[in-house]
Amino acid sequence: MLLVLLALVSCKKDNFSVDLSGKPFVRLNKTSVSITVGEKYTIRAIVDSLGSASKTFNWTIADSNIATIEASDAGSAVITGKGEGKTVIKIESTDGKIKYFSDLNVGKDRVIKILAIGNSFSDDAIEHYLHDLVKASGRKVLIANLYFGGRSLQTHWEKASGNGNDYQLRVISPDGSKNAFNDQSVRQAIERENWDFISFQEVSQLSGKIEGYQEFLPKLMAFAKPMLTNPEAKFILHQTWAYAQDSSHDGFSNYNRDQMTMYRAIVDAVWKAKDLAGVELLVPAGTAIQNGRTSYIGDKFTRDGYHLNVNIGRFTASCAWFEALFGGIADNPFQPEVLNKYDADLAKKAAKEAVANPKEVTVLQDFLSPAPNEFVLKQPIFIDFGPVKTEGKFNNFEKPADVKLSNLKDASGENSGFAIEVLEAFQGTLDRGLQNTLGLPQSVSQDMFFSDGVRFNKSSFSVSNLNKKQKYTFVFYGSINDDKTETEFNVIGKNTGKAYLDNDNNLGKFVVVENIEPQEDASITIQLSPGPNNHQWAKFLGINAMVILPEGAALPFAQSAFRLEHPVYIDFGKLDAGKPFYFFADASNVPRLGIKDEKDNDTGWSMSITDGFNNRNESGTPTNTLNLPVEAAKDAFWGGENNPTSGFTIYGLNREQKYQFVFYASRDKVTDNRETQYLVKGSNEASALLDASNNTSKVAVVKSISPAADGTVDISLSAGPNNNNPKKYYFINTMIITPDGYKLPGM
Repeated sequence: MLLVLLALVSCKKDNFSVDLSGKPFVRLNKTSVSITVGEKYTIRAIVDSLGSASKTFNWTIADSNIATIEASDAGSAVITGKGEGKTVIKIESTDGKIKYFSDLNVGKDRVIKILAIGNSFSDDAIEHYLHDLVKASGRKVLIANLYFGGRSLQTHWEKASGNGNDYQLRVISPDGSKNAFNDQSVRQAIERENWDFISFQEVSQLSGKIEGYQEFLPKLMAFAKPMLTNPEAKFILHQTWAYAQDSSHDGFSNYNRDQMTMYRAIVDAVWKAKDLAGVELLVPAGTAIQNGRTSYIGDKFTRDGYHLNVNIGRFTASCAWFEALFGGIADNPFQPEVLNKYDADLAKKAAKEAVANPKEVTVLQDFLSPAPNEFVLKQPIFIDFGPVKTEGKFNNFEKPADVKLSNLKDASGENSGFAIEVLEAFQGTLDRGLQNTLGLPQSVSQDMFFSDGVRFNKSSFSVSNLNKKQKYTFVFYGSINDDKTETEFNVIGKNTGKAYLDNDNNLGKFVVVENIEPQEDASITIQLSPGPNNHQWAKFLGINAMVILPEGAALPFAQSAFRLEHPVYIDFGKLDAGKPFYFFADASNVPRLGIKDEKDNDTGWSMSITDGFNNRNESGTPTNTLNLPVEAAKDAFWGGENNPTSGFTIYGLNREQKYQFVFYASRDKVTDNRETQYLVKGSNEASALLDASNNTSKVAVVKSISPAADGTVDISLSAGPNNNNPKKYYFINTMIITPDGYKLPGM
């Protein structure tokens, strides 16, 4: 070969060139081929148009125990993997004058290779559970989705014929690892692997219209066929699903906004398309979903009215794919962790019947009611709402769009079989980084599910698959750095209960609805709506966490055992009075922690403003007869007519102790009555009045207040009944908290 090359080289100074014109040659289109045992691969010869065009060639494999090769149509041959190993492919002219070699590697285990040319509906159907199902059956699979959201058959054709490369190719390897490759074209995806199956689907709103299939499906198949290397490759038509009956998708109008009209149109269109285009295989995922809708789950297979919910919806579609490609779904042992066995079997049954009867809906008679759950709840079930995950004993419901979280675990790690799912949509999630004093991780209090009640006047979720022989207690916690955001929790079983929670800067308040009995379908529904005291501009409502308890169980939050013996002094305003006063510097929503008593003992108390003040001032009297420092008496927080109430909450009080609250307010150099009412509310409530005008010697005292069940006391300020100021100004300069009956010197 060296001598031949030297004869072909012409030397001119330092430049070298090789002239192969007129020289016969043969090459193979692949310098190396990798397949698996049982896999077939078409390899093609490339010959010069002169000297080799009239020659005939022989194909051989160096080691016939590893693979065989058989000539196919002109210039190609089909390799079949026989045994694991490495060998060489040879093509040689019958006269022995020209030849070419390529490497061949045959892997031990057959890998089934599936490519979907699709959109978000192929994402739902094959990217999440199909690999697990195939693996559980003892097979190996490579799954790829050539993805672009909302893409129709027409657009796929336009991109294919124009070599558009704006797709993302999402690949799930045989070992389960996932990779994504951007800027891919249809041609690149098809030529990438020796595909066993290539699927097409219409965009959802056109999935029941024959026109797109009729014109573009044959073109796409004709485009793909010359690039296929697997002589046994099959084309698939993916039959997608009808929208939920309450779907808001604009394309639903194509079907008179009726689910069954859409379903029948899809079935009619895809079967006509299968025949006209000569598609070998149809995957009736849409019929599987429609079958599932006849079960107790009903019309809850989508997360937004058209995309499948991420648990049973996606699993049902994947089961349809498995059954259509391989069969045996009923015996497949795979069960998603997020589904109980009953619901997993439901999905498999829906898929099996869909493949057996793809053009009609099969009623799932064995799944008309949920499976009875005999689990007896003894430990709390903690649920954290929001995208920031909480480890340990919490179940994480990360996004409202997730729709269903199954197999809730109790605090000891036992699987209850309970599930939680959104019924009426939430607007979204928020992460405000807020703290709490309940002993919960900050990841619980910092994020939440929320809705603006003006747009979403009600959001709801259900807890299902409960033990109908038990009653349950629900504890709700929510927190947002806003004002006047009371949320109503309406808990509905065979009996009902309501509770109202002010979410404003909430460090530790929670509400409890006790002893609710499940409905006949073993579920309890929780509806959230703006409470009667919700005056936030958008009627904000939300939830950070929920705890489910068995009837009569103790609340799962530690209660304070600190017994107050010495006064706690609080100074509101701009001027710091120094110890022993706790300085509440400004009327912001920043939580106040680490409050100490007169003797510098840590009380374990915290405070937060839960009803906003207008502002602060330094307009109090410069002197007083109460032994209060000037800095404590001269400055204040205040409100007025445009903000008729203000207040704060104290957390971490001892529920076994009663407390006394002493209030001082002053406004210097005024002549009108600026009476302030101080309402103190724990498990009981009482109020007192104090005119702040030129006050130097009077205080308002509220006695014998016991904390609420959550260890909190709310203090609310408003203009008193005798306040004749045109703006209804009210004030607080200083607050002193003492054990009930404590005598303060000079007061």
